[in-house]
Amino acid sequence: MVNKATQQQEEEKEPMVDMEVVIKENNLQLVETEFFRQKKTVARVKDAKGNNLILKTGKIDPFQIQLFRTTKRMEVQLYFKVPTIIKQGEGWILLEEVKGQFLNEFYDKKPDWCMEVSKKVADSYQLVIAEILKTQSLGSLLVDGQEWLFSRLNLWSKPIVDAGLIDFSLVQQLKTEFEKVIVKNSENFFGWVHGNIIGDHIVIAGEDVYLLDLNAVPRAGRGYHDFLRALDFMFLKAEDEERMFASVPKWIKQYLSEFDEAEVKLVFAFRNIGILGWDILHHNVEYTAGDIEAKKRLALKFIKREY
Repeated sequence: MVNKATQQQEEEKEPMVDMEVVIKENNLQLVETEFFRQKKTVARVKDAKGNNLILKTGKIDPFQIQLFRTTKRMEVQLYFKVPTIIKQGEGWILLEEVKGQFLNEFYDKKPDWCMEVSKKVADSYQLVIAEILKTQSLGSLLVDGQEWLFSRLNLWSKPIVDAGLIDFSLVQQLKTEFEKVIVKNSENFFGWVHGNIIGDHIVIAGEDVYLLDLNAVPRAGRGYHDFLRALDFMFLKAEDEERMFASVPKWIKQYLSEFDEAEVKLVFAFRNIGILGWDILHHNVEYTAGDIEAKKRLALKFIKREY
């Protein structure tokens, strides 16, 4: 179930719910669609009182609702807040719209601060995960984690190999290293995480920090995966990729010194296979910034761990 939900997030799909019907039945007014990464499943709407809301349609996992509600109850303990659920139905959810700036808007002016915020949000989110795990199982961490890791390693690396940027032997080497780490650490190598604690999922609203699109997915790198995900997205979005390349080792040392350095670099190599192979080469995503050729070259250095 987790893997299917994750795959749906990563691939563009047509809405499974008729947005027009949801809008009509709930007396809403459509304001704007496809403003977020051209997704057809996210829209700005107004209710009868003129309140600005966000409507998400498509496959809304019931577990996401529980995450929102648990987080809302815990907000006083957390570094971040979440939007309030206004209403929900089968396959859709209506949320308050949080006004503010996405964290990635500060990447070039305040990179160190952005990394600090990302780390605090990631660590705080683990409190939510721990609370959820008190009452229910999220699945088989080891089985689901391995399945996602190796399937994505194959999927994301193919465009890089096809482009002649790396040899398939490097992919095989990474796979072998992951297998050895998993034998050594078993399920302790994996953790339940948000999966997208990144710059366009964090909103800075005055003194408040909001996190969007809550999820619980199994990922390699217990205790640090969400931070590395924030790091690779920042590298993708920042204008000055050379400065980013110089800063990454500093941030890893500053924030992840308690973890095994070789394992962290291995997971970060995998994360860069994702942004290079899937985001840049396969999808040619529109939200990259800076010199794309420089980004490709430096992502390869992260993949080969030449830093």
